[in-house]
Amino acid sequence: MNMKRWTKTIAVAMAMVIGASSLAWAQGAQGGPSAQELEKIKQAAPAKPTVKPAQPRKLLVFSLCEGFRHSSIPYWDAAVRILGEKSGAFEVVVSRDKNVFNDQTLKQFDAICFNNTTNLKTNDAQRKAILNFLKSGKGIVGIHAATDNFNDWPEMQQIMGGKFTGHPWGAGGTWAVKLDEPDHPLLKAFAGQGFKLKDEIYRTDPPLYDRSKQRVLMSLDHSDSATA
Repeated sequence: MNMKRWTKTIAVAMAMVIGASSLAWAQGAQGGPSAQELEKIKQAAPAKPTVKPAQPRKLLVFSLCEGFRHSSIPYWDAAVRILGEKSGAFEVVVSRDKNVFNDQTLKQFDAICFNNTTNLKTNDAQRKAILNFLKSGKGIVGIHAATDNFNDWPEMQQIMGGKFTGHPWGAGGTWAVKLDEPDHPLLKAFAGQGFKLKDEIYRTDPPLYDRSKQRVLMSLDHSDSATA
């Protein structure tokens, strides 16, 4: 399975699982998901991958936060782990130790998932290891506040495809989402239909965000009066 496609599959699948479980935004939660919430995530997770990986895959989920801490972080840690376990598509290792960012440690992984790592700071050696990892053809996934990051590392902001500039669509609202490519295999679960969800939506501005260099599969539906 192509690494780029595999990485995209993780990102879309995570969004689907959390949305289905009504746990996409756990702003008021403390300490992580309850047993009941974990069961909801397990029920929502797919039993098999859309495409079976050609070889075992291993995902590093990095969830250290050095800025505003979203209380949904442990939910995402759990959801990604459950996705991998139930589908059998990948193994998950969760870490909050920046020492993991070295060539020797990273070589065991196929992708890095930055889980709400607000204002993450890295030194030159760690940056070099991350870039070496990506240049070798491996993948990267960012969840929510992964784009509120790398303020003194422009190259990584480019790689993430955007920089947080605000969230006018706040966590208390319900927002409409449209499918920009409804026939794309990664959006198969939505059966060509847009949807609404209660979540906090980040805004990113040009020049980092630009559709001419990014493929957008879904986006906010501004034909909806509450979302516009």
